[in-house]
Amino acid sequence: MSMIQSTSFYSREDEKTKFNWFSYELSIGVYDEIKQNLGHLLKRARISDEDLASFSIFFSKKMQGVILEKLTGKIDTVYISPEMITLYFPEINDKLIDEMMNAILKVWDALLSVCESCPNRCISEKSAYGPMFDDPFYSEIA
Repeated sequence: MSMIQSTSFYSREDEKTKFNWFSYELSIGVYDEIKQNLGHLLKRARISDEDLASFSIFFSKKMQGVILEKLTGKIDTVYISPEMITLYFPEINDKLIDEMMNAILKVWDALLSVCESCPNRCISEKSAYGPMFDDPFYSEIA
């Protein structure tokens, strides 16, 4: 069972949007990638699995704002800032920040490459209802 639950991305039925599903998938990817490849560094920094899960949710929700800025033309490029990491984990060193950034960028690129061919169209249909939240198939693989 994942440390991150889809319920972290909605509190009401009308928040079960495709865009929130995208954020849910992003948070799972960030959590899994960092945990798998940086777990030993996290332990040394005294970052628990729960802390990492909370950060992953925080990060993906912050990215929603950046993505919306891109979609509305306020910015030209989606950016991922290390400040999101230092804001959440102010005590970690630069090496771990760099490693976490690399992991996040890897997840971001992988997720976007899947999105290109995914029929759910979570970004282009961002406000549409996300039936994945209610489908047991998705909750088993997410």
